Amino acid sequence: MTYKELINHSVKIINGKMKLDPLSRLYGSPHFKIKKEKLNVEELYDIQDRLLEAGIYSNLEKSKRNYYLKVIRGHNPNPKKKMITHIFLFLLTIFTTALTGAMLTHGPISSMRDIVYGLPYSFALLSILLTHEMGHYFASRYYKVEVTLPYFIPIFLPTFHPGTLGAFIKMKSAIPNKKALFDIGVAGPFAGIIVSIIFLIAGFAQLPDTEGIYAHIETIHPLDNPDGINLYLGSNILYDLLASLFDGHRLPMNEVYHFPYILAGWFGLLVTALNLMPIGQLDGGHITYALFGDKARKVAIIAFGLLILLNLYVIAEFNSYVWVLWPILILFFIRFRHPPTMNNKIEIGVTRKILGWVAYFIFIICFSPLPVYIIF
Repeated sequence: MTYKELINHSVKIINGKMKLDPLSRLYGSPHFKIKKEKLNVEELYDIQDRLLEAGIYSNLEKSKRNYYLKVIRGHNPNPKKKMITHIFLFLLTIFTTALTGAMLTHGPISSMRDIVYGLPYSFALLSILLTHEMGHYFASRYYKVEVTLPYFIPIFLPTFHPGTLGAFIKMKSAIPNKKALFDIGVAGPFAGIIVSIIFLIAGFAQLPDTEGIYAHIETIHPLDNPDGINLYLGSNILYDLLASLFDGHRLPMNEVYHFPYILAGWFGLLVTALNLMPIGQLDGGHITYALFGDKARKVAIIAFGLLILLNLYVIAEFNSYVWVLWPILILFFIRFRHPPTMNNKIEIGVTRKILGWVAYFIFIICFSPLPVYIIF
């Protein structure tokens, strides 16, 4: 969109309710202004919504006498952009998660044909991650925010590991207001947890009786192996609830990783909890900023302090360093301060505030203070 086209589109949408500043070219983008007594703020928000529908971002400012509306070119995604990177990373992640799943659910791999045993785990885990990211993607597109398709991060380690470091999308344009920020932030975790619950229920429903569980485990490793590592997965409130409803507690937490749907669902709950931490650019940080504005930084600092205390506790009591990396990631990459949207004046409303507290509740029931630990 050229500068002239941007002015013409904006003038048509504003429809004479504001005047174009003749010095706009000096500012680099068109500015419209109106005296406060001639236009109420609700009408301005309506103008901004209609501009956004046309793919035009706007920023509202005010002085003692006037309202000022700055309009900015929308970022139009190129539909012809090559998809090679996304496809390659996704296919490679299918391979690494299938390979990981085969090792965990079938045992040592004697040939590459054994990778088929890991496909159920790969399918379940990638379904959860893809649903999470596409929740963000479609919410972003709804608000005309330019965003990439998901980038999956493949990894393979010869130890207990999900086979991927997750996935992410990149936003390439500004977020117009706090409503958009909230919806984009909450869409991923809400979508991902639904699929996680589906796979957990499917896994518990397919779980054999106690004898069948141990018979399956014996095909992978001896039950009494003095040289083996007794690796436990930490439970959480939601996992415990589902396990109770479907008699899933007959599966010990140190043998969960031999059952693909349950393992993938467990990882899904963990990913949901990590993303809902109310810090910085995490999903929980988006939600918190939409709820509390600049006060979100204080919430992030408090959450960071609690994370430090959790680190000290699990190190002292369990000699576990499972959370040590997270404070480093927060300090150097995620940070505490959330950038403002283009119009922070638009409030998110009662319904979204309720959903925000629901998101915090989901964080609590999905969070495990000690997600992985070893008992000797």
